[in-house]
Amino acid sequence: MTAADLALVDVRIRTLDPERPSATALAVKDGVLVAVGDAADVRDVCDGTTRVLSGAGWNVTPGIVDGHQHLLMGAQVARGASFDRVATLDDVRAVLRAERARIGPGEWLRGYAFEYAALEGREFHHTLVDEAAGPGPMLVNSLDMHTAFANAEALRIAGVTGSRDFSDGAFVVVDDEGRPTGELREMAAIRTVWDVVPEPSEADKLGWYAEAIRAQNAVGITGIHQMDGGRETIAALEALEAEGLLGLRVCLHSWVDPADDEDALADIVARRDLTGARWSAAAVKFMLDGVIDTGTAWLEEPDTHGDGTDPMWPDVDHFRRTLRRFHDKGFRIATHAIGDRAVREVLDAYATFPGSSGRHRIEHVEAAPPATVARFAAEGVAASMQPIHLRWIGAEMVDPWSQRLGAHRCRHAMPSGDIGASGATVVLGSDWPVAPFDPRLGLFAAQRRFAPDVEDRRPIGASRPLTGLEALTGYTLEAARVDGGDGGMLRVGAPADLVAWGDDPALCSPEDVVDLPVRLTVVGGDVVHRAE
Repeated sequence: MTAADLALVDVRIRTLDPERPSATALAVKDGVLVAVGDAADVRDVCDGTTRVLSGAGWNVTPGIVDGHQHLLMGAQVARGASFDRVATLDDVRAVLRAERARIGPGEWLRGYAFEYAALEGREFHHTLVDEAAGPGPMLVNSLDMHTAFANAEALRIAGVTGSRDFSDGAFVVVDDEGRPTGELREMAAIRTVWDVVPEPSEADKLGWYAEAIRAQNAVGITGIHQMDGGRETIAALEALEAEGLLGLRVCLHSWVDPADDEDALADIVARRDLTGARWSAAAVKFMLDGVIDTGTAWLEEPDTHGDGTDPMWPDVDHFRRTLRRFHDKGFRIATHAIGDRAVREVLDAYATFPGSSGRHRIEHVEAAPPATVARFAAEGVAASMQPIHLRWIGAEMVDPWSQRLGAHRCRHAMPSGDIGASGATVVLGSDWPVAPFDPRLGLFAAQRRFAPDVEDRRPIGASRPLTGLEALTGYTLEAARVDGGDGGMLRVGAPADLVAWGDDPALCSPEDVVDLPVRLTVVGGDVVHRAE
């Protein structure tokens, strides 16, 4: 064998390999680990052509995989104004005025991460923001990307004059006289305006995608599970790879919509075996319900507004049949299910599929009582959780999420620790652009049960926290397990995806992990980030 391409020596390695949990050196050849052990082990596979990095003080772990993300959408949406942590309506108006001044009159004013609490208990109406949005159209996405807010000019351009019928439970909110308020709930309704926003050039989009990838590499991310794929996503991944810009691995989940006809479903099936060097398309994503904040999550009992009684798939039998079709074709299935009824229904469906154990997962699981939590391990279903989403929930339960759900169900909020304690696979992620993709924030929230940037530092809900090691495993080994890959640990023969930190993220305090330096990120043996 020819010599290794890259070697790290004088480092502390947490391998997550139970057969050899720690090491002090490793070597890489052709994107694969060829030695993991001590300096002598590595010396045997190196020569003068090997790039050797000495990392005194470096703590090396497997690369971070964000288990739920929308990379391409995020890269585009994040070009607009950020409303993250914009807490009042007056502050919202100030951001809108500043953005209008920046882009000029007549241009589309775009924004993201709008927090429902910023409405201060009001129902949205475009008259609340028309003056601040200035002369031109506006479309701002909510923090969870399940709602968008348009001004009067955007509604006019899009020809939205009243309610419309959609196949997936989406709706245009209208006032008592049937006129649109500007609030658009769920994607089909959002697209009534989104689709008339001028499309950026392919070159611009490719540049934005590459920029987002580099930013993620800089915080230790070496892979993502992309949750909204289509043919255009595959074309973008192919283009990024051809240009040498795909600096992370992508497990692509093709989106399955309730309105998909036979041709659309057959086209998704045909994509299953499409792959690149760093991406694959053998997974699909379903969405059974919406979100708690707007009453579109599917609940066992109505929320405090009387909502939450319907799924996003109007024909649940059709949902089950379509799930089974993709199971039988060998796909791995991820299903968005936030409400307790939705989570139960997905578990019930998966339980009828032969050979399903270990193949399928449920995304978010924001409300689930103990009896439902206990089913994940028993039935071999993974839970894909985003602890950083706790940043919008308060222990005092006056936030929109808690007010909708009610105190008795808030106790079971986002039970990642309870699911993990049961022995089930728990994959961690961000849902970016819904929340920041920095995994250090997620590691903190998983252990403290609140976000690092909140004033009220009391744990949310009754679920036990994850430990530091469990949280790290959720971003590494568990993420690899759920997509059927052989990564997630550092051992000979595994992909050379790794991160060098300033300390061990599994052992340092959550308060320290938030600012933990990322010294080096390697994907497939390529150094994609190195701190100055």
